Amino acid sequence: MAEYTYLDIFATKGLEYMVVLAYFILFVIFSKNLEAPKKNSKKPTGKEK
Repeated sequence: MAEYTYLDIFATKGLEYMVVLAYFILFVIFSKNLEAPKKNSKKPTGKEK
C-alpha cells in the first residue's frame, strides 16, 4: 500500500514571506544602482577647453 504524506501548504508561509521580502529589498537596491549617475573617473589634466 502506498504511503500518503500530509503536506501542510500553510506551514511554510512565514518562510515564503521572508523570501519575497528579501527579493523586493534586493530588487530596490539593484534598481537604484542601475539608475545611479556614473561618476567621472577621469582626473582633470588642465588641458580641457
